Parts: sequence; structure tokens; C-alpha cells
Amino acid sequence: MKGIDLKPPCVWDGKPELEAFDQWKYEVETWRELNGLDDRLMIQIIVNFMSGQARTFFMTHVAPTSSEWSMEKLYDELFTYCFPPDFKRRLREKLMAALQGSSDVRDFVRELQKLAMRFPDVKERQLREYFWNGVRPRIRIELIGEDLDTDTN
Repeated sequence: MKGIDLKPPCVWDGKPELEAFDQWKYEVETWRELNGLDDRLMIQIIVNFMSGQARTFFMTHVAPTSSEWSMEKLYDELFTYCFPPDFKRRLREKLMAALQGSSDVRDFVRELQKLAMRFPDVKERQLREYFWNGVRPRIRIELIGEDLDTDTN
């Protein structure tokens, strides 16, 4: 991409904040793709976009054996190292117990989808069930009136 000044990715400090981790990962992957870097090269330079606990993990566990690491493995291991051990369990519980509350239907669906993307084992049918169980009763009644349920839509 000649002629385009690419802003480097943000620096992630390893704090267990999911949105910050997701943004960092997205920026790293976008920057990597636009610069045409493979895993080997990206593993060598990604430490420049880390600080704090993330950098400590990298220097201790990745740098000594960097040729054995892929970006996918790095992301997975960083997540495991920096986030609490029960983080994914709590996230899954939040998904399973999600309630619409004062959100409109569209925002509730988006929140369910955002949570579900963390779990490859959650299929469309399960997501419909979580929606059905969490949507406000009045809306559920309206959906039943339109012959909709978890088996059809």
C-alpha cells in the first residue's frame, strides 16, 4: 500500500478488558494484513504494540521460542494469561441469562450475537433460545401471535 501512511496499532497493556483486547487484536490484524506480514514476522514485532502484563507474558513465554508461535496461538495464550480463569465461564453465563430489559429488540439481538461470537459451540438455534428466553414477555406474546417460536425463527 504505497503512499498510504498506516497508523500503527494501539498498545495493549494486558489489562483484562475485553473491548480493549478486541480493539487491539483488530488493529494488529488490520495493520498486519495491510503491510503483508506473515506470522513469523508479526510475532517478531508485535511486542512493540504491548506493554504491562501483555509485554511481560511475551518476553517470558514467547520471545525465547518465537519460531514456535503463530498469531492465533499468541492471541489465545495472551487471553488465558491476562484474563481471569473464570472469565469465559462468566461470559457464557451472561449469555445464557441475558435479558432484554430496557433495550430495544435490535440492541438485545446484537448483544446476544456479540456474546455468542466468543463461543464457537453456540449455534444459531441456541442463540434463538437465548433470545426467546430473554426477550420481554410482551414481545414474546407478539411473536407467538405471528406464529414464531424458537423452532421456526
